[in-house]
Amino acid sequence: MILQDFWQRVRFVLGMVGSLWAVDAAEFYVSPRGKDANPGTSRSTPWKSLQRVNQHIADHRLGPGDGVLLEGGATFEGVLRVEHAGGGTREAPVRISSYGRGRATLRPGQETGLLIRETPWVTVSQLNFTAAPGSLGDGIRCDRDRESPERIAGLVIRDCSLTGFGWHGIMVDASQRRWGYENVWIERCLAASNRYAGIMVYGGNPAGRTNRPHADFRIEDCVAVGNPGDPEERRHHSGSGILLDGVDTATIRGCVAAGNGAACRNERGGPVGIWAHASRRVIIEGCESYANRSWLRDGGGFDLDGGCEESALVRNFSHHNHGPGFLVYTYTGAAYADRDCLVRENISWNDGAKSSGYAGIQLGAEDDCRITGLTVERNTVIAPPESIAALRVMGNSIQASIRSNLVVASNHGILVSISGFEHRVRFEENRYWRADGIPVFLVDFQWAIPSLDSWRNATGPDFRFVAVGDRFVDPELRLPPAPNPDILRLRPSWPRISHRLVSEFGAP
Repeated sequence: MILQDFWQRVRFVLGMVGSLWAVDAAEFYVSPRGKDANPGTSRSTPWKSLQRVNQHIADHRLGPGDGVLLEGGATFEGVLRVEHAGGGTREAPVRISSYGRGRATLRPGQETGLLIRETPWVTVSQLNFTAAPGSLGDGIRCDRDRESPERIAGLVIRDCSLTGFGWHGIMVDASQRRWGYENVWIERCLAASNRYAGIMVYGGNPAGRTNRPHADFRIEDCVAVGNPGDPEERRHHSGSGILLDGVDTATIRGCVAAGNGAACRNERGGPVGIWAHASRRVIIEGCESYANRSWLRDGGGFDLDGGCEESALVRNFSHHNHGPGFLVYTYTGAAYADRDCLVRENISWNDGAKSSGYAGIQLGAEDDCRITGLTVERNTVIAPPESIAALRVMGNSIQASIRSNLVVASNHGILVSISGFEHRVRFEENRYWRADGIPVFLVDFQWAIPSLDSWRNATGPDFRFVAVGDRFVDPELRLPPAPNPDILRLRPSWPRISHRLVSEFGAP
């Protein structure tokens, strides 16, 4: 009780200190009608250029509650730099935003629009960032340039648009440092037509990492559309909509990724609409991902990849992707084990194009690695014609429970394909249907069988999987008209389309 009272007093004192700092806060205004010789501290005496703002930050830094406000509706040429700028507090963050009516637009040419380094508690809102052709920068880039025993806290990016950048719309990077960012919230942002990715949180080299640099991220109601990937980049993937890498605890909710990845030519692996890599406790929920592509590999809707732990894909809608709708995958050399993940109550519709080798839901583990504790339950998969399968298990050493799913294939389609070694997969109470009324399951790419529970091979029972209570029954689907995947919607259609699909298909 004494300890609890002590911490209550500490929080009260910190709150009072934050309030006192906020009293001394200054607001700096910038307008094309201003002058850099002005004080810049009122709307009637604004500065004119971003260069003047940068000079002030370099000379005096920014304190708790300080604001940099650009005139709404105006356009500003140049780059805004917030580097080693002091920073705010939880109660009184530094604010970078617009004032007046509408949003200000920053045009940084071929450079990064806003660079934030070593500055905690910064809120960026109500700004447009537009790159010039041939851009070599990011829209907003947040990174570290020195080692530190702790993460940078308190980044908020809200109601911004970022278009046409050569790298990323938003990049939060810790590629060269042990610790990155924490307490980050990215909300209602549009990242469109950025070459390398829409929104990316990167934790560094997976082969050498021993910790997850970032923590406590929220990405909500964002849209990543038409981020094509870099056709010249052959060593790494590019063209993803939203990617979290090296993050401990995060939520992606209510986001849309569409039309990404079409230019990626990387042979090792390609882009995904929305995904997490080498992360822990990530929940991707209530999102939509569609019409994502790749020249060679991937180009799917959603993915938990490369050593994700305790993470989940829940109530998402994936459709008309070249690659898998929902992928859980780990590869040789991944920094972490892949364990205790969940894929629940999602819908995959027409994912896994002809000759792509992908299914609506796909599970895979490469040599010398494994997936354990995976649950795949209450999902609906409607496979397109000539896809490799509606549901596919491949690779090695996958331990999973696949239960209460509705799996539907077209005429001549494969309901479930299983290949590889040392799996321990339990199929339970799933419902299957094929449009021509003929059940077909595939084992090791050569044995077509009418049901999983009747499978026996030449040497006896196949211990890689067991099937209990599965049924082959017509769900009497009433499919809505297929949307045109070339028309990119800018708001999540999950509440409108996928709830209708669930009601018409019948929940498994």
